[in-house]
Amino acid sequence: MKSNQNSTISIYLQDVCPNNILKDDQNDLELWRAFKNGSNEAFLSIYKKYFKSLYSYGVRLKDNEDLVKDAIQDIFLELKKNSHGLSDTDCIKFYLFKCLKRKIFKKFKEWEGQREDLVMSESFSITFSHEQRIINKQINLEKVKLINKAIGKLSPRKREAVYYVFYEGMSYQQVSELMDLCDSKSARDLIYKALKCLRDSVGLQTVFY
Repeated sequence: MKSNQNSTISIYLQDVCPNNILKDDQNDLELWRAFKNGSNEAFLSIYKKYFKSLYSYGVRLKDNEDLVKDAIQDIFLELKKNSHGLSDTDCIKFYLFKCLKRKIFKKFKEWEGQREDLVMSESFSITFSHEQRIINKQINLEKVKLINKAIGKLSPRKREAVYYVFYEGMSYQQVSELMDLCDSKSARDLIYKALKCLRDSVGLQTVFY
């Protein structure tokens, strides 16, 4: 069944040559509406633009490559099937992240156990190097190692929140929705606690912007 689904996506990719893929500078709302109106080029642009981000995010939620790939393929097939009934969005990545998290929770229940096991797992890991732009000053390799060690000591929830804000550039409101928090203030408080833990562990006055 999954091989057929993967073939379906591959066929879509083969049907559109690179010159037909929509421009990267097209805003999300325009791209999304073009997709909803039946544009295969828009659909493939979304797939090609966000697949890597979705995969990277998915394996942080659950370290099972097959599960994550199946979940991503399911999402795009469902989007293609139900495109005309979808609501508008001006942030496609956020929309897809929400879809993927729900899908992985569902598949994880079917494959291995209960949602609580996934939420409380240690699989949500994040690291960074000195090249990444989330750092507000030049930090040597030794400091990078210390920061990554400190990140590893954060709870999975704190690591997840840090990932959304500093790696994916999401707002506190988006973080609150993805993590089922009460409101944006709860997300802000969670980030504050995470950054305080990092500052206390590493000994830097300011680590992240």
